[in-house]
This record gives sequence, C-alpha cells and structure tokens, in this order.
Amino acid sequence: MSVETFLLEIGVEELPASFCAPAMEQLRLRGEGLLQELRLPFAGSRTLGTPRRLAWIVEGMGEQPDAEIVVRGPARAAAFDPDGKPTRAAEGFARGQGCSVGDLLVEVRGGKEYVFARRTEVGRPVAEVLGPALPGLIASIEFPRTMRWGTGDFRFARPVRWLVALWGETVVPFGIGEVRSDRISFGHRTLHPGPIPLHSAEEYEGALASASVLVDPAARRIRIWEGLRQVAAEVGGIVRPNEDLLDEINFIVEWPTAFIGRFDPAALEVPEPVLTTVMRVHQRYFPVENRSGELLPVFAAVRNGDVAHLETVRAGNERVVAARFADAHFFYDEDRKTPLSSRVPRLHSVVFAPGLGTMLQKSERIEQLALHLATEVEGSVGVRDAVAQAARLCKADRLTHLVYELPELEGTMGARYAAAEGVSSAVLDAIAEHVLPRGAGDRLPHSLPGQLLGVADRIDTLAGNFLLQRIPSGSADPYGLRRAALACLRILEDAGWDVSLRTAVTKALEGYAQQGVTGNASNTVTAVMQFLEGRLRGQLEDAGFRNDIVDAVLAAGSDRVADAFARCRALTSAEASPEWSDMLTAFRRASHLVGEDVEAKIPSIPATEPAERALVAALQAVGEAVHNSLARRDYGAVLRCVGALRGPVDAFLTDLLVMDPDPQVRAFRLSLLHQVASLTAPVADLRRLRSGARAEVAP
Repeated sequence: MSVETFLLEIGVEELPASFCAPAMEQLRLRGEGLLQELRLPFAGSRTLGTPRRLAWIVEGMGEQPDAEIVVRGPARAAAFDPDGKPTRAAEGFARGQGCSVGDLLVEVRGGKEYVFARRTEVGRPVAEVLGPALPGLIASIEFPRTMRWGTGDFRFARPVRWLVALWGETVVPFGIGEVRSDRISFGHRTLHPGPIPLHSAEEYEGALASASVLVDPAARRIRIWEGLRQVAAEVGGIVRPNEDLLDEINFIVEWPTAFIGRFDPAALEVPEPVLTTVMRVHQRYFPVENRSGELLPVFAAVRNGDVAHLETVRAGNERVVAARFADAHFFYDEDRKTPLSSRVPRLHSVVFAPGLGTMLQKSERIEQLALHLATEVEGSVGVRDAVAQAARLCKADRLTHLVYELPELEGTMGARYAAAEGVSSAVLDAIAEHVLPRGAGDRLPHSLPGQLLGVADRIDTLAGNFLLQRIPSGSADPYGLRRAALACLRILEDAGWDVSLRTAVTKALEGYAQQGVTGNASNTVTAVMQFLEGRLRGQLEDAGFRNDIVDAVLAAGSDRVADAFARCRALTSAEASPEWSDMLTAFRRASHLVGEDVEAKIPSIPATEPAERALVAALQAVGEAVHNSLARRDYGAVLRCVGALRGPVDAFLTDLLVMDPDPQVRAFRLSLLHQVASLTAPVADLRRLRSGARAEVAP
C-alpha cells in the first residue's frame, strides 16, 4: 500500500490576522476527523499559514484499506417464520446489502437474536475518497465574519483564489465555485507574484521559501522576534516581549524584515503610555528602551518584504509616526488646559448606550453599586471615600482629546489628568485600573478601589443591556457583554471576595430604576446569572478542573465566584484522598433511596433500633462538624466529615428495612438518609460526578 504526504493549500485574499490561527487549528482538527471517518490511515498532521494561505500537511497518508462491514438487520423472529423460511423482511434486507438470504448470519445482541449481513468493502483510491469531501472540510471552518463572492453561494472569510491538493505527486481533484484544485501555488505578492508549480507535496515549504514565503508560523515568529531584537540592539536598545503584538505581526507578513525608525526626541515630552499606545496599537511598532527602561526616540518595525528599498519604507513609517506624535502632543497640551473634574458635568451629553442614559448617570450608578460592594468587602471610610471620588471622575477622560483619539488610554489618562488636581494615590489607582482587564491576557486591577469600580462597571453594563433584552447571540456581541462578564469574573476570582453576584445585579437594576429605566427585574436577574454562570463554567474548566466536577459545583451554586473556585479545588483534592471512597459511598447509598419529596426534618418519633440510634448520634456529631467547617468555608473538611458516616449508613441499610410498612417509621428512616445526602449539598451535587472518575489536583 502506497504511503505519501498529502498537501491541501487554500489560497485567499489577505485574511485578518486574528482569523488565521483559529482557522489553522480548525483545519487540523476537523481534517484529522475527516480522515478517520473516511478510513484513510495517516501518521500525523500539521497546519501552516500566512495571511494569503491556509495549508494542511498530512504525513504518512495511506490508501483506503478494504473493510469488513457488518450491518444489523431485523430480528430473527421477523426475518424467518416458525418453519425457518425467510420472510419478505429478510429478502429485502439481503437485497439491500447485495447478498443472498443464505449469506445472512444470526447473532445475539442484548439477549435478542438478529440477522446480520457481512460484506467486504473494497478500498478506493485516495483521490476518489478524499476529493469529494474536501469542499465540505473547507466550508466547515468558522470565522467571525464570512463573505460570498462571484456567482456561487460558498462563503469564506475572504475570496478563495487558488487550491492545491496533492497526495504525493498526484492531484486530488475537487473545486470550490470556479476554482479547481491543481498543483500550482503562488509566492509573495510583490517579491514573487508568479505561479509556483509543485512537483510533489513534500517540496511545498522549500518551494515557497524560494518564492519569499515563510509559510511556517512558528519559524516566521522566531524570525520576527530575533530580527526585532537585533535591530534594537544595533541602536543600543531593547524591545520588551508583547505576545499579542507579535502574534498580530506574524499573520500580516509572509517574508518579515525588521528595521529601525526614528522620531523627534521632543515627542518624549508626551507621557510614555501615549507614545507606546500609538506605536503598538495603531502602528504595530515595538517601542525601544534603554537598559534602564527609558523610552528611546526610535521604534522597531517589521515590513512584509526584503531589504530592497528599505530606506524608502523607513522614511514613510517615520513620517506617519511623526504626524501621529505631533497630534498626540497637541491633544495632550489642550487636555491639560481643562481640569478633569470640570469635565464631569458634561458627561450628561454623552450617551452610555441607547435607552440606558448618559455617562453621567452611569457614573452615579457605578458609585452606588461600588459602595454597596465596598460594604460587603471592606467597610473602611478611606476605601469608601476613594471609591466615591474615583467613581465620579473615572469616566471624565472620555471627553478629552487624547482618549477620543486613542480609546485604549481610557483610565490611564484620567489618572494622569486627575493627579494635576492633587487627588490621592488611592483615587488615581482606581481611575487607572477600573478599565482593567481590557482583554483575556491583560493585567488585573490590584487596588481595592480599582477592583470595586471594575466589578461595578461591568455588572452595571450587563444588567442594563440584559434589562433591554440585548443578549449576545452567536458571534454577535455589539456591547461587549461577554468581555464584560469575563473581566468581572476574573477580578472576583483574583480578589477572593465573598460577594453575591445575584445581589449585585439586583442592586444594579435598582440603580437603573431610580433613573427611570425599568423592565422585568426578576427575569433580568435570572438571565444575567445564567449568562455569568456560562462564563464561569468556562473559566473553571480553563483553570484545569474536570467538567463533571464543575457541573457538580455549579449545581450547588454559582453566585459567589471565589467560593466556586474553592469548592472545585476542595472536590478535586478530596478525590485524591484516602477518605474519598467512604464519603462517596455514604452519599450514594443514602441518596439512592431518597426522593426529592422526602422531608429533611426528622419526624418526632424515637429511634428504637440500634442502627437508628447509631445513625442519629453520628449525624448529630458530623452535622455539627460540617456546620462549623462550612462557616470557615473549609470545604475539604466538610467532605472528610461525611466520610465518617459510611459505617453507620452501611449498618443502617444492612440491619433495617428502610421502606417499612409503617408510614411513620418509613418517613423517619428516609429522613435520616436525606440528612446524610444533604450534608454535601452546599459544596457540590455529587450525583453529577462521573462514576469512578478521579482527577489530578488542579492548581
């Protein structure tokens, strides 16, 4: 059987940088699933990509082998009459399987006899098997946005311009719209715009490198970073790692070349965050620092090309950044002419969101909600004063020129402008930090006032938009509610507060009601809590907790974020402990007989049997220990305590008939078991744990 390398290349118009890596991962995972479905053996696969191409390389792909197919037919009783003669059901089944009735076999499945047909399916050539399936594979790749072009209905992130599909030296034929697969790829758009004939799949990476395309993202990323470090070192500076920026640059170039640009040292009079934001976010440059961490009047950038005409490229980039820095300098000077506090009243003219009032009203709601949270977390007068002052000022920098032009500087510039008014450091930290984290990898606020404002801001946003039924669906999330929810949960996890999300959402809705924005508050609270629980579930699973442990913990409550993490950690650790078997056995034996309608309160009849008295005594001792452990939020101790009930529960179920004919006795015994089963309910719903599953201790 022949074994070859398979190559699929999808040539497209330039993809947005953020689309590339997720699309490559989908192509690999779904491609491998397709090969297994088609019974095409392979040794392994990997994906490569640039802005203009997604490539899937499968090593050691063999031909489709012959396979024995076994198909179950009707029951034997329906296939043959009492005399053993085949019925129409047997004849029709045999005809459909391409065999005679005499070839049918009778086998037992699940205690019942069925007829089976066995046939050998001859393996087909790779091109014949794989070709028809490739359009579906390509169409299955999901993007945040897709487009349709030409006359067909096929949708993709960008128009498909060419297709390469090679199994060794053989073209695998298929098509998408008017584009047919071939062995012709294309090189760099300007350095090597012509076609590249590929003799075989194995020569793909080398052929593209000869055409100025470094198709391996890992190799391209290393080349970009090393190039940036080298050019920075040549001017006596260093560049700081920025993974997000590096990832973005990696997928906007095919042949990277790093270079240094310079700007007027006078621009350094502008605050460093302004300059670095312009460079990183708007120009995709890396700021260059000296060994002391001070910004140098140079930047490191990457072009999509070689060193030819590099001086022209450098000069063009320097002109652009000079103009941006000049604007920033002007805006900074203009902003400082007006105190930040005097901008606050003008927030009444800035709409927060349609139907949800102004930014001034939002500031008032944030202040009210943050003060409520402060009462639950830290009631000191200093913290409350800092929260109140920061809440009133934190949105005012939206009216400054710099934040209008560079929204990424919200909070940062507010704190800087507030500092000129002699505001305390606690207030400045809160203003600067209330927008953190801005994204998944961003840092979290570290000051208590900053954490309180950050949580209040996000909950206010969620509550208001859900009140007006603006609930994210699919990929549509115009108000950034998923991002707001994740930021809120990350802060609460990091802070470790014992704060009720449900109460906070209710308080946020009260703030809206006071300002005349009303709706169905009860339904809104439920919807927001469900939304937050979904995000919390993902956060717990990302932290390494097994999904059935997450299910069990969230079923017992998702209102307090840090508490949910603590219960997941306790349950994960308990599974690895010697007491786990006793605890789980006691719970499962007790809960097995208890229905949800059983009264938890023990009927007022005396325990007469020894096993009853033993279980009552054990419940009293363990119940008190569980109560004390719950008060300390020592969930591991709760689970260990319940393990002590295994002996009394075993004796109770062995010596006694729980379902006694006497209704009072039966109710009494069931209520005792209900007490046992309910002891772990505040920690987790243990019924949701996979039977026999054990987990590694999550960090």
